[in-house]
Amino acid sequence: MPRSQKPTLFKTSSSLPRLALPLLLLTTPNSLTTTALTTYDDGQSHTIQSTLDDVIHLRSSSALILPSGQYQIRAPAGSESTIRLFMSSTLNATGGEIIGCDAFPSSSSDDSGTEAGAGVIVGSASRAEFYSGATVRAGNHFGYDAIFSFSSDGRLQNVTDTVVGSLQVPHTNPKSNSITGKGGDAIIGQYFGSTITIHGGNFIAGRGSASDGHSLHLAYDARADVYGGDYHGSWLAKERGVIVAYGCLSRVGDRLVGKLEDGTPLDVQVVEKDGGVVIASLLEGDRCKDDSGSKSSGEKLRFGAIWSVLCNFCLVSLLLVV
Repeated sequence: MPRSQKPTLFKTSSSLPRLALPLLLLTTPNSLTTTALTTYDDGQSHTIQSTLDDVIHLRSSSALILPSGQYQIRAPAGSESTIRLFMSSTLNATGGEIIGCDAFPSSSSDDSGTEAGAGVIVGSASRAEFYSGATVRAGNHFGYDAIFSFSSDGRLQNVTDTVVGSLQVPHTNPKSNSITGKGGDAIIGQYFGSTITIHGGNFIAGRGSASDGHSLHLAYDARADVYGGDYHGSWLAKERGVIVAYGCLSRVGDRLVGKLEDGTPLDVQVVEKDGGVVIASLLEGDRCKDDSGSKSSGEKLRFGAIWSVLCNFCLVSLLLVV
């Protein structure tokens, strides 16, 4: 089957009830919010195609389908992730926007406060597939000494030095004036058997006052195969995590540049730690030539660097002769 074709992975039935463990509540340490948790653990396929504020867990071979469409699944503050796949569960996303929660400053005198949430966490023996039309956005963390407001879509924004009237939420932690935060990761794959396949979509790392998150984060023997998609944020592979990108690609320093198999341009920073690897799998034959028959963008960068070195060598040799 061509990769451009979207396979129907699961059969759904409108007669199947949405299995939820209702009113299972998660409360943050400083009581900033109370989060409803929906768990699918009946081994059946379920479909969501409407906007909601919720945290979704998949267990016991259950599956979730997010069809094409404009809708959002937003995690309330204090959530580790918006969607999490546990043992042997599956996610198929062709539409919608999955939004991780923003960090919220503590309202108390201690150092507590919520962390920026991930969009999707794919656990052991679980599989997630993403196609064009799906968006995964991690939460932001601007630090605990900023001024915040809420945007029209309910996301927390850093508006320090901006007058926003009654929407301002100033906060200064009395213990430290330098507490800063890290943005969340859009997609996290972790543990053996965690498999992520990306044919398209948008993947946006969270912003942070100390550091931004990652658009892809693979760890502990998890694997991601990337054929397409648009990425805002670096890729992290650590602890034997593997990211394989397919296309006309080259490594230039700590960046992976070129075009993915679906033709989408790619230019991301890659971070490899403790046995994690990011692999560029080049397309075969003439598929890495543009319409004019010239070299691919990745090859152009590589040959351009070699040409620059040769020119500098020739210039130095000429000066020595003179």
